[in-house]
Amino acid sequence: MERPFNHARTLCIVGVSATALLWAAAPAFAQDAVPAPAPASEQEPTTVDEIVVTGFRSSLQQALNIKRREAGAVDAIFAEDMADFPDQNLAEAIQRLPGVTIERVNGQGTTISVRGLGGDFTRTRINGLEAQAASGGNRNRSFDFSMFASELFNSIKVRKTQSAEIEEGSLGSTVDLQTGRPLDFANSGFNSALSIQASYNDLSEKTVPRTAGLLSWSNENKTFGILGSIAYSERAPILESFNTTRWQKGDPTRAYGVGQNFGGCVPCSTTEQRTELLNAFYPRIPRYTFGNTQEDRLGLTGALQWRPSDRTEVVLDVLWSRLNSELESPNVEAWAFSRAAVNDVIVRDYAIDADKNALSYGVFDNMLVRSENGFTRNESTFAQVSLNVRHDFTDRLRGNLKIGANKSEARTPINVTYAFEQAGVNGYTIDFRNNDRLPMINYGFDITSGQNFTLVQGTRSTSGGDFDNNVFAGALEYDWTPSLTFKAGGEYRTYGFSTWGLARAATNTTGTDRITGVDALGKIVSIDGKIGVPAGSSMNFIVPDISKINDFLSVYDDPLVSNRSEREVDETDKGLFVQADFNTDVANMTVRGNVGVRYAQTEVESKGWQTVTTPGGAPSYTYVTAANDYDDVLPSFNLAIEPRDDLVIRLGAAKVMSRPSLGDLTPGGGVSPTTRTVSYGNPLLDPFRATNYDLSVEWYFQNEGLLAAAVFYKDIDSFITSVTESIVWSDLGLPDELLQGAARPTDVFQVTRKLNGEGGSLHGLEIQYQQPFTFLPGLWSNFGFIGNFTYVDSEVDYGAAGKNRLTGSSKNTFNTTLYYEDGPFQARVSAAYRSGYLMSYPGSNGNSEEGMNATTNIDASMSYAFTDNLTVSLEGINLTDEYNDRYVDVADRVSDYRHTGREIAIGLRWKY
Repeated sequence: MERPFNHARTLCIVGVSATALLWAAAPAFAQDAVPAPAPASEQEPTTVDEIVVTGFRSSLQQALNIKRREAGAVDAIFAEDMADFPDQNLAEAIQRLPGVTIERVNGQGTTISVRGLGGDFTRTRINGLEAQAASGGNRNRSFDFSMFASELFNSIKVRKTQSAEIEEGSLGSTVDLQTGRPLDFANSGFNSALSIQASYNDLSEKTVPRTAGLLSWSNENKTFGILGSIAYSERAPILESFNTTRWQKGDPTRAYGVGQNFGGCVPCSTTEQRTELLNAFYPRIPRYTFGNTQEDRLGLTGALQWRPSDRTEVVLDVLWSRLNSELESPNVEAWAFSRAAVNDVIVRDYAIDADKNALSYGVFDNMLVRSENGFTRNESTFAQVSLNVRHDFTDRLRGNLKIGANKSEARTPINVTYAFEQAGVNGYTIDFRNNDRLPMINYGFDITSGQNFTLVQGTRSTSGGDFDNNVFAGALEYDWTPSLTFKAGGEYRTYGFSTWGLARAATNTTGTDRITGVDALGKIVSIDGKIGVPAGSSMNFIVPDISKINDFLSVYDDPLVSNRSEREVDETDKGLFVQADFNTDVANMTVRGNVGVRYAQTEVESKGWQTVTTPGGAPSYTYVTAANDYDDVLPSFNLAIEPRDDLVIRLGAAKVMSRPSLGDLTPGGGVSPTTRTVSYGNPLLDPFRATNYDLSVEWYFQNEGLLAAAVFYKDIDSFITSVTESIVWSDLGLPDELLQGAARPTDVFQVTRKLNGEGGSLHGLEIQYQQPFTFLPGLWSNFGFIGNFTYVDSEVDYGAAGKNRLTGSSKNTFNTTLYYEDGPFQARVSAAYRSGYLMSYPGSNGNSEEGMNATTNIDASMSYAFTDNLTVSLEGINLTDEYNDRYVDVADRVSDYRHTGREIAIGLRWKY
C-alpha cells in the first residue's frame, strides 16, 4: 500500500489541479486517511483531533476545525496569539479566504466582495451585532474595514450560505468579527500583550508608528473576567497618479466651437480629417497628481464576561474606534477640455490611436490651464455596546438574548479648494504615444511662475453622515431528540441614516480678491519621477498655498449655507424564523444540516430635497418624505454528508434579499459640479432578491490538510439598475448655486436615475488547497502552502444599456501563501491576484463602461521569538508597488493610474 507521505507529495506537486484526485485517488487511500471527528450527536457536529501546533499553523488548524463542523459554507481566520492577527488590515486578512476580493483606497483595503458581490451585498456583524462602519465620504451600506486595527479582533468568519437563524440582508455573505474576551485564554489570572512597530513607506520616505496592547484578567475558577485592549497606528502614504477624470468626444455633425467640439483644427484640411478628429475621444482633465495623506487610527475594546456555570454566560462587549485623515492634493491640469472653454481651443497638431479611438498626441492653442490645491480632513468614529446572554434552562432547552446598539459618524469638517487659472495658453502638448498610462505633458509656458496666473476660485464646505443601528434579538433551542433540534426566534432592528452639508455661497473671486500675479500666494510642488513621468514633461509647478490664501481671502470668516444635500433614511426591520437542525447516520454516513424559513418585514421612510420649477418662475425647494414597505419569506436548506470520515459533501439552497443602497433611496438628488454628474434616488425601490444554490466537496486528507471544490449559482430575481442621460444643467431645473462656481449652467451633465431592473444570474467555482509539507525531509518539512482560486461569471440586466457583468465582480482571483515555521522562526510570503472588473455600467460621456484593470499584490513577513515572551518581526507590504489602473470604455482609455509605494515594518512584541 502507498504510504501517506507519498500521497501528500502527489498533492503538493499537482496543487490546485488536484481537484480531480478527489474522486480518482481518494478511495485508494481511505485506509490511510487521518481519522475524522466523531458524529456530532454525541456533543458537537464534529470533534476534531487535537493538534499540537503553535503560531500561524495553529490559527490555520482552528480555521479548518470551524469550516469542517459547520453545516453551511464557512471560512475563518484566527489570530495567531493575543492581539496578533495575520495581517495589519482586516480587509487584507479576509482576502486570503476563497472567493473574497477587496477594494483598496489610498493603498489599504477598505471594503470586500464575496463571490462577485460587493460591499452593499455583504452584512457585517461585530460580536454578533449587525454593524455599519463608515469613513470619509462613505454614504452606503458597505462596511469600511479600514476603520479598525486588526489587533482588536481574534477571529473572522465568512458565512457564504444562508440559514434561517442568520438575519437577512445579504446576497453574498455574512461576515462575523469577534473581539477578544477574558475567558478565551487557557490560563486564569492576568494575560497581557504589547506590540510596537515602525513602518516606512518608500514613496513618502516617512516612518510612522503602530502599537497595540491587551490586558485581561479572570478569577481562578474562570467564572468571571475583564479585558481591555487598545491599538493606535499612523499612515503617511503619497498618492502619485496620472488621471483624466474620464474621456469625451465631440460631434462631427455640428460646427466647430459648439457643444464639446474644439474651436478649430489647423491640419484638418479635409472633411475626413475633421470627422476623424471630432469623433475621437480626448481626456477631460489630464493631470499628474501628488496627494499627501496623513492618517491616525485609535481603537479600544472592552469585555466583561460572567460564566457562573456551564449553563449560563453573560458577556458585555464594548468597541470604539476613530479614524482621522488629512489629504492635500495639488495638481496642474488642462482645464479647457472639460468646460465650455474647449470651444475656443485650436488643435495645431494631432495623432489618433485607432484602436482606442482616442487622441494619442496633440498640440493645442488658446488653452485654459488651471493650477489647484485642495485640503480635506475626514474624522470618523464608531462606537458599539452589545450584551449577549446564553442560558440552558434544562439539558434540552436553551435560550439566547442579544441587545445592542452601534453608531458610526463620518465627518468632513474641512474641505477647501483654491484655483489659479491662465487663459490663452499656446503650445500645450500631451503625448500618449510611448505610454498610454503615463503621457508626456508640456504646458507651453513656465508653470513654476505665478506671474500670469489669476486667483479665480476659493471653495469651502463641511459635511457629515450618521449611521445608527439598534438591535433586540432572541431565540430558543429545544433538543427534540439527540439528533434533532428545533430553533425559533426573532429580531427587531431600527436603522437610521442621515447626511448633511454646508458650503460657502460665493466661490468665484471678485474685486480685489481676483488678483493676477500669484507668486506670493503659491508654492512650488514637484513630482520627482518615482511614477515614471516621461522626459520633457513639466513636473515642477506652482499651486495655491492653502495657508497663505486662507489669510488672504479670510474664507473661514465667510458664512456657510446649506447646499441641500440633506437626506435621511429610517428603516425598521422585523424578522422571525424557525429552523430544524439534524445530525444522524444514514447508510453508515453522517448526515447533518438544517432546514428553516425566515420571515422579514421592512418599513422604510426616506427624506430629501426636491426641486419644484414653474414655467418662467424661480425654482423652489421642498424637503419631502416618502414611505415604502415590503416583506419577504426566505426558506433555506443546508446539508452536510460525510460518506467517509475525511470527506464532507455540502449542499445548500436559500432565498435571500439585500436592501437597496442608502444613496439610492433618497427622494432627492445629488450634484457633483466638478465631475459634471447628477444622481437621483428612488424611495420606492424594492430590495435585491435572489435564490442561491451551493455544492461543495471537502477532503480533509490529513491534519492541517484540505482539498476542496465548490460551485455556486445565484439566480438574481430583481436588480437595481440605473439609467444615465446627458442633459444640459439649465434644463434640469436645479439652482445654479449648487454649481459652486465649478461648472456653468450651459455645461452638459451626466444624469443618473435608479430603478428596479429585471435581474440576472451569477455562477462560479472555488478551489481550495492547504497542506503543511511535513512529508518532506529536513528543513523542507517546515514549509506549508495555502492557496485558493475563484472563478465568477455573471450577467445582469442594466435596462436600456443592455446586459453585462455585475459591477465589482472579477472573473478570476487567486490567493496563495507559502509559509515556513520552525520553532521560534516563522516566515511567509503571500500573493493576491484579482482580474479586472467593472466599476460602473454604462459609462459616462459616451464611454461604454468604467472599470479597474487586474492587480497582483505581494506581501511578506517573518518573525523570531527570542523567548516565549519576546518576538521581533519584519513585514513587507505591497512589495512590488502595484499600481491601481482604472480605465474607461472597452477600449481601455486611462482614467486613473495610481501607486502608493511599498511599506516595510519592523516590530517588537511582548506577551505575558
